[in-house]
Amino acid sequence: MWIRNVVIFVFFISFTHGEEHCEACNNEDCPPPNGCVAGLIDDRCGCCKICARSEGELCDLEAKFKYGQCGENLDCVKRKDGSNHEAICLCQVKDMVCGSDGKTYSTICSLNEETIRRGEPDKYNPQLTIEHWGPCKEGPVIITPPKDVTGPLGANLTLSCEVRGFPAPVISWKFVSVEEKTISLPSDDQGVSIQMRGGPEPLMVTGYAQIASLDPSYTGVYHCIASNSEGQAYNFAQVG
Repeated sequence: MWIRNVVIFVFFISFTHGEEHCEACNNEDCPPPNGCVAGLIDDRCGCCKICARSEGELCDLEAKFKYGQCGENLDCVKRKDGSNHEAICLCQVKDMVCGSDGKTYSTICSLNEETIRRGEPDKYNPQLTIEHWGPCKEGPVIITPPKDVTGPLGANLTLSCEVRGFPAPVISWKFVSVEEKTISLPSDDQGVSIQMRGGPEPLMVTGYAQIASLDPSYTGVYHCIASNSEGQAYNFAQVG
């Protein structure tokens, strides 16, 4: 009886470890890799070619094969925003680039991957190339417009306006009162302050209009106006 149990145990061990066993390589049995935007790497057994890990994907820091290795011009770097045991592929060159399609790409790796996704160029699908290093010029686009707000008398209210563009847009504000009087902000009114800062994302700025103590004279429409050399955009919100 014990001999039978040993045989079963040995069979179980062989079966479970057989999942990691590499059989004799026959390249004709390898499925063709498709859509490999970061190039090709060898599979776990070193037999077939598979897609390399692309920018932002999980990768293997150690020799043990789990996710795969990063593609060309990418480094496998331990994550800072998640598990210490995970790593992701990051582009070796961190600078933005402007593509020939007029779009800004976060890295040259992102542009190269997009080039491969588009497939063979033709007259309807022109070749995507680097126009120049750095962001493309872009007119202002209001990503997050100001929102309508209300509050009791004496309330402290803040309107915010997030804008994307390059060169960095300048954000100004205009106030139109219920009497239809237009006032450019900031003005000499110490009860309203105007601020602007960079962010929250690259190529973005955020403008703020803060009312220190709400009273009826501040009731009306506040316009967020974003401008740069490439154009202008605006949006508005109601206060009161």
